[in-house]
Amino acid sequence: MTQASVRPRGQHGATLPRVRAVSRAIGILRAFSADRPFLALNEIVRATGLDAGTSRRILVTLRDEGMVYQDPASGLYSASTGLLDLARAVPRTLTLAGLVERRLTRLAEDSQTTVYLSVRSGDEALCVSRVNGGRAIEVRWWAVGETRAFNRGTGPRVLLAHLPEADRERIVAGSLGLDKRAAEDLRRELAGIIESGFSIKHDEIAAGISAMAVPLMDETGAILAAISTGGLTPRYIGAAQAELLEMMQRAAEDMQRSVRGAAI
Repeated sequence: MTQASVRPRGQHGATLPRVRAVSRAIGILRAFSADRPFLALNEIVRATGLDAGTSRRILVTLRDEGMVYQDPASGLYSASTGLLDLARAVPRTLTLAGLVERRLTRLAEDSQTTVYLSVRSGDEALCVSRVNGGRAIEVRWWAVGETRAFNRGTGPRVLLAHLPEADRERIVAGSLGLDKRAAEDLRRELAGIIESGFSIKHDEIAAGISAMAVPLMDETGAILAAISTGGLTPRYIGAAQAELLEMMQRAAEDMQRSVRGAAI
């Protein structure tokens, strides 16, 4: 998922019937992705479960409203720039990253590391925020808006470890393309993350660079995001590691309070 908008709980109209045409139009827009930006009509039909006539009528409407583009030569559809205007209208304060931005910045400054916030986006992990703590060395391994496989980096591993069991096993067994031994090794690592409450890696990004991640949970215990830090390895060994872990866990608790009462 990309950064999801937040809506306060208990809004009026929660029990009103959904407008089917709107739901269908949104379903069509969600059929497009970074991996599949151009789709033919029959592909959209398969992705949405709608019939061809309904899909085409909605696509024509979305095209005329600037939300969908149809290539005149190939006939393929894609999302259009009108959606960018809508995205820019979403206040930053109404995103997960916006809600915890100040606490992320404080963690980066206090730890003097580079701090990342990542969320699940389909079968990958998406970086939604990166803050540098001010040291001369900034870990730029992961840019905002980039996705990583769930077995690359501490943040993605923490996200994967806390996914529902069925999703986690499907990803480990299939989506990551691992052989049997690698899949078993990852399962053991994920179990260790659940037990310890964090993930740590040395020299995975580059020699001399380490990273550590903890989960950001909602009030029900479901995973919202991973908070990870990256920096020079001495910061991640012995007493320094224990101090940093405590700092990160305290930040995660503060962030959990910041998002309480908001549906993300």
